[in-house]
Amino acid sequence: MIKLNDRVSTETAQKEKVGNPVVLAGWVQDIKVLGKLAFARLRDREGDIQVVFFPDKFKKFNELKKITRESVVSIKGTVQKSKLKAGGNEILATELDEISIAQTPIPIEFLGKGIETDLSKRLDARYLDLRNPKTAAIFKIKEKAIIAIREFLSKEGFIEVIASKFSGAGAEGGATMFEFNYFGQKAYLNQSQQLYKQAMMACGFEKIYEIGPSFRAEKSHTQRHVTEFTQLDLEMSFIDSEEDIFKLEENLLKYVLDYVRNNCKKELVLLEKEIPTLKIPLPRVTHEEAIKLLQKAGIKIKQGEDIGTAEEKVLGKEVEKKYKNKAFFITKFPWKLEVCKFYWMRDGKYGRGG
Repeated sequence: MIKLNDRVSTETAQKEKVGNPVVLAGWVQDIKVLGKLAFARLRDREGDIQVVFFPDKFKKFNELKKITRESVVSIKGTVQKSKLKAGGNEILATELDEISIAQTPIPIEFLGKGIETDLSKRLDARYLDLRNPKTAAIFKIKEKAIIAIREFLSKEGFIEVIASKFSGAGAEGGATMFEFNYFGQKAYLNQSQQLYKQAMMACGFEKIYEIGPSFRAEKSHTQRHVTEFTQLDLEMSFIDSEEDIFKLEENLLKYVLDYVRNNCKKELVLLEKEIPTLKIPLPRVTHEEAIKLLQKAGIKIKQGEDIGTAEEKVLGKEVEKKYKNKAFFITKFPWKLEVCKFYWMRDGKYGRGG
């Protein structure tokens, strides 16, 4: 039996010297038996590599035909130069252990260019859908973003907390709250950690944050309306104005974007995405100026009215034209607007937030 303690990733195997012995483990992405020669593509979370089999080197050659796509195997062999156009290394197999043989045909196709599978089928076979390197790349980028957030806030003196996900009242109203019976009492899944955060400010923690789930009882018609999502909540005491928050947020955003850009190059190429360099300080656009920019762009909206999703998209383009920046803060919201929550500080007819 192959010892998995000696296992290396496919990425590491691609960098190994020719002739070195290696142990790999992963999923058989594809396999072809052609007479006295067989090829397999072995995939793990770092990538994939070609494995070749010859009867004189691999004693169980005749058993390769029972290895199906997406079966899980471990392979022992030696590194040799690949004859493929792409170059790189390949593995000359000497041993193979079957860990789990996949049933065929597989429920959905999830690899290759131009493959489009219905979302409902993808969700039914999520265990396969997540094997798609593009889908997996999203999770890897999210992980790096969370690492960056923690690094930055730790350097800024923030303490990470884990608050309860239950509450006896909502932070932002009851219309979108998940209610449940808590031993004979009404309780709710948190819409945010707002109330817990502010309680900890009163307890003297001064700077705290949490990265965790929040829940909204609203149908997921758009990406802005989801029943569960991960959100960063933070709170800090002893500031002069909202400008202190703006500076923290823009520096945090720049740090995270730079970190992801530098540490997720392979994933970004796979997703065909680029992360622009954020220029700070970000523009501070008052609500009044935002309305004027929208009016100039031909949007029918009056001063003091709320800015909706469609208007935000137009506003983003107008701000970029004027300030040469893709991100910005909207400040000085009219106090009468719903966006001004009860925990905002009031400054005459404006809410001090953004």
